[in-house]
Amino acid sequence: MQHIFTKWAIVLSIMSVLVSGRSFVGMIHRHGRMQIAAFASSPKLRNGGADIINTHAKQPMHRMSGDTSHISHTNPRLVRREQQSLLFSSSSSSTATTTNNKATEEEEYDWDTLLPFEKNTHNSIKITVPEIGKNDTNNKDDPYNTDTFSSRLEATISTAQQLHKTAIWITVPITRAHLIEHAFKCGFEFHHAEGTTATLSKWLSNEVSRIPIFATHQVGVGAVVINSATNEILCVREKRNNYRPWKIPGGLADLGEDLDEAVIREVYEETGIPCRFLSVLGVRHTHGMQFGRSDLYFVCRLEPVPDENGEVLQPVPQEGEIEATAWLPLNEYRDMVNNEDVKVGHPMMKHVMKIVDQGKWDENDIQKTIVSSVVPGRKSSPVYHAPIRSD
Repeated sequence: MQHIFTKWAIVLSIMSVLVSGRSFVGMIHRHGRMQIAAFASSPKLRNGGADIINTHAKQPMHRMSGDTSHISHTNPRLVRREQQSLLFSSSSSSTATTTNNKATEEEEYDWDTLLPFEKNTHNSIKITVPEIGKNDTNNKDDPYNTDTFSSRLEATISTAQQLHKTAIWITVPITRAHLIEHAFKCGFEFHHAEGTTATLSKWLSNEVSRIPIFATHQVGVGAVVINSATNEILCVREKRNNYRPWKIPGGLADLGEDLDEAVIREVYEETGIPCRFLSVLGVRHTHGMQFGRSDLYFVCRLEPVPDENGEVLQPVPQEGEIEATAWLPLNEYRDMVNNEDVKVGHPMMKHVMKIVDQGKWDENDIQKTIVSSVVPGRKSSPVYHAPIRSD
């Protein structure tokens, strides 16, 4: 939860580092993925085009998954027909493209010897191993039976290669963890694990693997909450890992949570103060953080929401995590972050306070706009961008 951050000029500086000389245009935070847009003015950088950097937020950026509820795992005949329907329902360069040879290809594969699978994104297939059932332990008809799993998996790999698939994904529940060793012997590697399920992958193409690593980034938020009536800033002191006397409240965004939702939630959890989101002040990009991942930390500007009597509440520390909370006079907080003592001062907060002091929010804020997606069925997403002039 301990984070430091930047602001307008700092944001431009960080973004230019991130995109190797390109200037910041804006960023979009979509559930599971963050994209930062930059414009390359140099002819050496994509002919002056806009560039996109993809990052992760506590989850995979390109997790190749799908709904497997329609796949039968125990009826071989049904599995065979479902697999045929999935693979040959549409023509492509990697499968038969005419009616005649499509029928021929369907007959080439012994579907009863394969593991149930489904067509997946990025020209891959996916095998979803179900939880072990009461009658599956010694059931010879179970396609995931230990005695036949390896041969079925090898046959499925061979079939995928004949279909010119580039990758195979397999998800294995912890109740069938013994199958992981068999998959490893067939060339599969761990991609990620979450909850009670492990996901493995195997790259089939002769080209260099394009399978993305799991969750390169986590997303954090911090809140600059100022009570304008008293000229005070909301601060907290944690029960552990206190690097400075006071810090702004904040923490990690949850899976599928927008920045504004995350920062409002974190402030309320840590202090009990309800707030209203106003804008993003800046972002810090740090590497080598938790689990060896990188971190995108967004500093947001919020205002406290008064109660029914028009009064701003007094903060209450979150039990178990926060030792103390306070409305700290801005001058006192400013003196702290500007302190030359390396054990007291806060270099990045020093920059942020300069932004807070200069105001001019209509000129300096990173604003939020909800935009629709060009991808059919995808929800609208917030875009955080530089101010747009009306003239």
